[in-house]
Amino acid sequence: MDETVSGRRRGGRGSHAATPSEDTNEASASATEEATKKGGAYSITVLNRAVEIMGVFSSGQPSRGLKDISKATGLPKSTVFRILSTLVEHEFCEMDPNTGEYSLGFALVRLADIRRRQANLHALAAPVMRDIRNALNETIVLSVRSGDTRVHIDSLEGLHPMRRSADLGVHSPLYAGASSKVLLAGLDDAEIEDYLARVELQQIQENTITRREDLLKEIALIRELGYAESRGELIAGGGAIAVPIKNYEGRTVAAIDVLTPAYRYTPEHRERCIGLMLHGARQISERLGYKPPA
Repeated sequence: MDETVSGRRRGGRGSHAATPSEDTNEASASATEEATKKGGAYSITVLNRAVEIMGVFSSGQPSRGLKDISKATGLPKSTVFRILSTLVEHEFCEMDPNTGEYSLGFALVRLADIRRRQANLHALAAPVMRDIRNALNETIVLSVRSGDTRVHIDSLEGLHPMRRSADLGVHSPLYAGASSKVLLAGLDDAEIEDYLARVELQQIQENTITRREDLLKEIALIRELGYAESRGELIAGGGAIAVPIKNYEGRTVAAIDVLTPAYRYTPEHRERCIGLMLHGARQISERLGYKPPA
């Protein structure tokens, strides 16, 4: 039997060795489900407390003791203990019988998997891409990283008679082109170093970046500005602005870019593209669970 699952079951019904002393007034208050109307929506106190308790766990502190959780939430230990007992019973939390510490349970993994399947990248990105395309009348492309390459997986062609298009499913290097550079900049520094150690920067167009030092400067600039720009690095005759799509972990999982013919890529049009693309990427990322730093 899997060790983690086994530990969860031992920490289930009736597994708690001792119950903290309870003040009668605290017990009475926490046992009552208080329904109050708040901001137009009904709020149940005990559910709010359960959510608050589950919210104290993080990747840095995946397991915590009863006293620690009580201090973090500001709730009495007796209240925290009873709520945790119910969460353990329904596998939303686990209790390690050896340490007495609690952690999140596998019921949350099952629910998260259901939500993840609902949060399809194409489905979330498509309406935003359509809004940007209709506002700019230019081609909008959705791309992802595949190993050491970038692949376009969806696009909405521009509405101008003269427009740029994108070939779906074609692999392109990560060091050339706006969307490619955004995906490369989304890797951590160690991953970028490994990439540069195994990939040769070849000249594709006149403006292709072929020097390691220049590419690293470009990556730093992309991270600072929040977008990447290309003027004929991969395909001659146009300009492109790309922005990263980030998931709930803050990882770059995709990029969207706008493709513009050179003669329409004026300073005014460029600035409008940047603003709309940044706004659109933020919308998609938030739908994937991303929360920008405060």
